[in-house]
Amino acid sequence: MTRPPIELSPAEWEIMHTIWKADKPVTVRDVVDRAYPNDEKAYTTVQTLMNILVKKGVLSRSKEGRQIVYTSTMARHDALHSSLQGAARRMFQGSWGTMASFLVGRANLSPEEIARLRRILDEKEEDAS
Repeated sequence: MTRPPIELSPAEWEIMHTIWKADKPVTVRDVVDRAYPNDEKAYTTVQTLMNILVKKGVLSRSKEGRQIVYTSTMARHDALHSSLQGAARRMFQGSWGTMASFLVGRANLSPEEIARLRRILDEKEEDAS
């Protein structure tokens, strides 16, 4: 059975970006200090969000000495894929092509970005042959 896509809230994405950048187990205090240096979010709010991420299976929690540390169980690439899969399903009837067409059509792309997209499409076309 396929696991449903994991949906992250904007606040959960902020926390996960901080944890992925750290690339090592972190405490709640580490995340608060790095992500919210001007006290934009309370310690208890961050702790609650991190515990929700544990329940979602995106973080694991363990004890190191007297501290509780959190580790990502999902790579950034996999989280992006899961979220975009959910968006494609909800907004584009599951069609990645339709979603990509919509995004490219609405974006103000630089010539370099257009060239990169062409290369990606050319590679996809070669793989499909």
